Amino acid sequence: MEIVLDQPIAASAEDAQSAFLDPDFYQSLGELPDISAPEVRSFSAGPETARIELGYRFVGELNGPAKMILDPEKLTWSQVTEVDLTTRRSTVRMVPDNYGGLLSFQGWYELHDVGEHQCSQHFEADLRAHIPLLGPLAERAIAGSIRQNLADTAHLIERFVATHPHLGEPHPAHPRRSPAASPPVASPLAANPPATNPPATNPPAGSPRPAADGPSS
Repeated sequence: MEIVLDQPIAASAEDAQSAFLDPDFYQSLGELPDISAPEVRSFSAGPETARIELGYRFVGELNGPAKMILDPEKLTWSQVTEVDLTTRRSTVRMVPDNYGGLLSFQGWYELHDVGEHQCSQHFEADLRAHIPLLGPLAERAIAGSIRQNLADTAHLIERFVATHPHLGEPHPAHPRRSPAASPPVASPLAANPPATNPPATNPPAGSPRPAADGPSS
């Protein structure tokens, strides 16, 4: 299933990218429902590229059939984001610690200035739930959760930028680039595991997450 959306963020592309590249920002993602604050498993940045790997754990309630096939303790995954600092284009992929055969997710995003202290995050991804018969239902549920996750994350970015006024200043590891933006984004995967039944709708960046009724990554 393809996911394409444009998420507005009330911050400049430069500041939003700086927030995405700040490991401290990810602690605020613990405010999103059903997931723990991500663990920064690794982070590196150079003159042209940056890479951040986050570890997530599902902490919500599993319902229905999900309880029979999933162990909540094993619902953990990594989100790996690689950023081209020259073009500001980021790629993201999810790497499940367990249940790797049930779900695959990879995508990319860019940030573009659209006005003073306003930018848009263009996001495209490919989501596949490998569940016989129920795959399409799970994909729709997870896609809605991803959209809500992105929207909620945008609000957290805005708050982080507002409380860190010097974010946009050049950093030796990732100097300021031209405003044609595209940085790393907060884990669109920070959503619920795939539900076998279409969970209570819901979308992006900090997203309404579907009731965990099905397999997850």
